[in-house]
Parts: sequence; structure tokens; C-alpha cells
Amino acid sequence: MKGLLDSILKEIRPTEDESKREERIIKEIIERLKRFEIEPILVGSVAKKTDLKGDKDIDIFIMFDENTKKETLEKRGLEIGRKIFEELNARYEIDYAEHPYTIGFYKGYNIEIVPCYKTKKVKSAVDRTPHHTEYIKRKLRQNKKLRDQILLLKQFMKGIGVYGAEAKIEGFSGYLIELLVINYGSFKNVLEAAKDWRFGEIIDPENLWNKNKGIKHLFPDANLIIIDPVDRYRNAAAAVSRQSVGKFKIKADEFLKNPNRNFFFPPERKPPSIEEIKRAMLSRGTKFILLKFIHPKININSLYSQLRKTIRSVGNSIKKKGFRIMKSDFWTDEKNLSILLFEMEVWKLPMIERRRGPPVDKDKIDQNRFLKKYKNRTYLDDGRWVADVKREITDVDELLKIIIEERRGFGKNLRDETKIEIKEDDEILDIRDKKFLLFLQDFLLIFI
Repeated sequence: MKGLLDSILKEIRPTEDESKREERIIKEIIERLKRFEIEPILVGSVAKKTDLKGDKDIDIFIMFDENTKKETLEKRGLEIGRKIFEELNARYEIDYAEHPYTIGFYKGYNIEIVPCYKTKKVKSAVDRTPHHTEYIKRKLRQNKKLRDQILLLKQFMKGIGVYGAEAKIEGFSGYLIELLVINYGSFKNVLEAAKDWRFGEIIDPENLWNKNKGIKHLFPDANLIIIDPVDRYRNAAAAVSRQSVGKFKIKADEFLKNPNRNFFFPPERKPPSIEEIKRAMLSRGTKFILLKFIHPKININSLYSQLRKTIRSVGNSIKKKGFRIMKSDFWTDEKNLSILLFEMEVWKLPMIERRRGPPVDKDKIDQNRFLKKYKNRTYLDDGRWVADVKREITDVDELLKIIIEERRGFGKNLRDETKIEIKEDDEILDIRDKKFLLFLQDFLLIFI
């Protein structure tokens, strides 16, 4: 394994030229920021020198006095960000975290200028970031060998698709990866531990909770708990989905059994043919229903959050009416097209629905209420009142038309600014985007 990891490291360490170019751009931005009455500070992977070769993200925080009003910080932070990128003739956009902030696109780099408070006592989530940076830098000064181990774990997670805490991935942030390596000591040790994790696993790098006492009740529904060394009441892994934890566990185990570079650099995939997809769909004996959303460009983080909210709402509405979904997922080209895909196990229902009432030995008031509600439609079955009721909707197509018309529980932009079409079975294949066909390959478990 050592030979493999050494060769991977040669491919993922930033080159000297790359680092120098990055430093020149950072210096240029920071010099411009110093004209304003704020303190600019470089944070994130670049500041800690844990960035991968080819990474184009630079994070600069502008620190305001802790007595600054929140409204002033947000307004002034955006003004400064806009001013900098306008001076550089760089395209920029506004994104949102705890505070709105500016992302500029300059000389091939994505540069974030984020306002925060200069304070030891955290006033907002972003205020922790400078403390995170200092904590990691201190740990790396104590053990310089950890840096390469962090790079390996980042590339591994990137290769298997769980690197990034943003809504698109719901995976492991760079900071989280750094904490894992610091806690376990090496890339391999992280994998050895992760393959045996249980959901809700507790990791406390600085033992801030005295051998995990009292942690569980703080984060009862967490998929993974990693105590933030700079804030003992924060779970640094809060954004990691159950799916990402599960995938990392499986891939860690697979890699340890069969180490190879495909985990770090997965080979390019060729999508299945239309005929292969049709055969796979037909072989399942189910019905495929696709909701096609045509929408204006939406901020990426917001888009993925809205798609999750919308597919959850549509799925719940379908299930409440008695239809059964075998599986569902969503896909987007991240521009103007988004897809919700449902594989239906039951998509047509009989005209009559059976409603269960109270047993005859229960409270008479409950029995009379049920008998009155379903007058002339009730009968006794195994000691319990039952009613046969005519269904309002017997075909999932009818229901989807109502759902699309009402758009209840949809993400805001998907509700207000979108054209929606319903496609079924073979009609799905009208969409020929290569990435969508790869999405279908995964959805249908087509192995080629």
C-alpha cells in the first residue's frame, strides 16, 4: 500500500508554481482589502496548506470589531466584496451562510470574501472559522507528517463522492477530514476505524467531554458526532448525511481489502445505451414517473436544498394516498433543468379503500363517531369496525397533476418560477444528457 500512497501523493500535492501563483493572488486581494477598516485573514485549506493540487478555492475572512451591529457587518461586508471584485473586473455573485458574502471569479480562482466578528466568543457560525484555521495550523506544526495524510484522505473522499459539506454532497468538509486525521494519526488509521463505525459514532479529538460522557443527549439524531475542538457544544459532522457515512464505511473496507488508485481517481464512465436502459426498466415490472422542472438558474446550495425538500414533499403526498414508491431520487444539470424520478411499486388503486375503525370493546363514543362518519358503509371484521370508502384518486397520474397545480411543500424557486412536465416510462429517455443517463444507470443498477 505504501508504494500506491506515495504515487498518489505525487499527483495531489500542489506544485511549487501553483502555490506561488496562488500566493500572488492572495497578496493582491489582501493588499486591496487592507484599505478598508477591517482585518483580512486567510482561512481554509490554502491557509493550512492542506489544499489539493488543482483546487481553486481561496477563502478570505474580513474581521469586524465584535461591537459592530450585525446589519452593519452584513451590509459593509457585501460592499467591500463587491468593490474588490469590481476593481478587478471580476465576475462575482452573492451567496449565503450565517451572513451573506461575496464570491468572485478571478484568474481561474473562486475567491470568497466573508465577513465575521473578531472575537474569542463566537457570535455567529462563521466566527469559528479563523479559530479552526489556527487549531489545525498548530496541530500541523506539531506533526508535519499529518499534512500528507490529510491530502490522501481528501482525495480518497473526493474520489468516492463524499468530499464536501455543501447541500449537493452532504459529506465531509475539509475541516472534518483534518480532524479525523489528527484524531486517528494517519490516512490508513482513519479507514481502519471508519469501516467499523456505527451510526452516531462519537469522536472527541481533544476529549472535551471526558470519554464521551453526556454527548449523546446533545446530538440525539446525528449520523456521526465529531466534537469541534474549538467549541465543545458543536458537532462538526452535523452536515454529514447517513448516506455519506454509510458510503465512506463501505469504501474504506473495500480499499483496505483491495487498495488501488480507482478509489482516488475513478475512471471515466461511459453511459449505457438507450436500449440497455429500456431493457433494465422493462425487466423491473414497475412504473417510472419523472417530474421535469425547467427553471431559472438557482444558487447551487439553495437548488439542492430545494430539490430535497420538494422530492420529500411529493413523495409524502403520494404515499398518503395509498400509492407505493419503490425508490426515488433527483438529478439536476445545475443550470436550468432538474428532475424528480419515482419508481412506483403501486401506481393504480381499486375504487374502494378499506378504513379500519375501533374494536367493539373500546369506548362507545369512538365507535359511534366512526359509525356516524361512515354511515351505511361499515361492517364488523374480526371484532373491529371497518368501512369501505370510495377513493377520490385511483391513479397516481391524477394525483401528480393536483400536486403540480398546488405545489405545496415545494422549494421556493421550484414553486414560483418553474415549468413542470410529467414524463412516464420510455418518455423519460427524451432527456439525453450524458450525466442524466449515468444517473439512470445508478438508479437502475445497470452494470456494464
